[in-house]
Amino acid sequence: MELLTKTIEKTFLNLKPREEWSFRDAGRSQTTAFTHDYHRYPAKFIPQIVRKLIEDYAPSGTQVVCDPFGGCGTTLVEAKLLGHKSIGFDINPVAKLITQTKTTAIKPRTLANNRNKFLKYYENAPSVLYNHHQRINYWFDESTIQELDKIYFAIKKIKNHNVRRFFLCSFSHNLKNCSRWLMKSIKPTIDKDKILPNPKETFLRHLDSMIKKNERFYSTLVQSGYINTPAKMYRRDSTKKLPIETGVIDLIITSPPYVTSYEYADLHQLSLLWFGDDPKHFKKWHHFSNGFIDFRRNFIGTSSKEKKSGDFNSAIAKQIVDDLIQVERPLAVDVANYFLDMKRVFTEMYRILKTGGKACTIIGNTSLRGVEILNAQVAAEQMQAAGFRKVDFIKREIPNKMITPWRDLESGKFTEKNNPSKIRAYEYEYVVVMEKT
Repeated sequence: MELLTKTIEKTFLNLKPREEWSFRDAGRSQTTAFTHDYHRYPAKFIPQIVRKLIEDYAPSGTQVVCDPFGGCGTTLVEAKLLGHKSIGFDINPVAKLITQTKTTAIKPRTLANNRNKFLKYYENAPSVLYNHHQRINYWFDESTIQELDKIYFAIKKIKNHNVRRFFLCSFSHNLKNCSRWLMKSIKPTIDKDKILPNPKETFLRHLDSMIKKNERFYSTLVQSGYINTPAKMYRRDSTKKLPIETGVIDLIITSPPYVTSYEYADLHQLSLLWFGDDPKHFKKWHHFSNGFIDFRRNFIGTSSKEKKSGDFNSAIAKQIVDDLIQVERPLAVDVANYFLDMKRVFTEMYRILKTGGKACTIIGNTSLRGVEILNAQVAAEQMQAAGFRKVDFIKREIPNKMITPWRDLESGKFTEKNNPSKIRAYEYEYVVVMEKT
């Protein structure tokens, strides 16, 4: 173990950024092409990374690509565009909703017809409709709630399941726009000076953008013959055994949450609250909204889990935790829990891969209380301890941020540019490529 640790530390220390992995020339129109811009999502990687990894490690034939931290479905969308079957998992039900929408191409004429029907349903919607969770009244004013109710009523009148989900995805994206939530913040922060938009106008604007992007997605898949290529997304906790047989996945591409990244749950609480008020159409979602604190505890990287015990399978991880204990014991517990969770994830990734299958983990390093959190090095050590063999370690510069580059110096949590206690994070990230032997 000691020799392995030293080898990994030396290897990462000597890594130079690879220009071909920076995708410096990829503008917004490219990173949001096809269905990639359907719904806001924190810390999502750009599709160019996924496409290059698939082309490098699944270059021919139909293979099965998996993302254990499926998020908003970037891996699954790119796999489908390249003709590969895919399967994703995420603990967040909003992630499942988004991914299912993004991977389902719909005939453009069908969407156009249902848009017209939606407008008729909206005009005929009653004025008073639903009893909402009390937190809805905290985030939205009364007139906005009434307008959103009418939009939601009209969407639920749509009979086609895929189309209805498409409209619900646009609705979910629009909730933050129409709420008192500070738009530039990924943390639940009230903006007292926010000028609230017209809910119907902002909903239709985003819906029409989605419709346009779907048209390109649909035509591209039809032309390539990949329109029926399966892409499945499930709500699962990836620290537990996944519902996949042993040795059936060809390629894993994933970007795990980082330490203290409970914002994943926070950012989507508006959707959880709204849809949780409708148990008929969103079964079990009320459990997530009513017990939001408990739900958030299940996320990897949250700061509210109970202390766990066990071996990290990484001397680097142990040293990081020991250093943090000297600074702040509760934070050390959070980081220790994170590394223990990730050990389980890597073990499960090894199980589901075929022999010779590749696992690509995209992750960055950060610091907490002045202690360097070497996530990439720990991942490399834990994966090799699980049985993987090194294929490649890639260092890439991140010129185009899809996540705020600032973290608070004390807490390590995402923060704003004007925070005097901020530090720059994620100037670089790593792609740890391993093979099941």
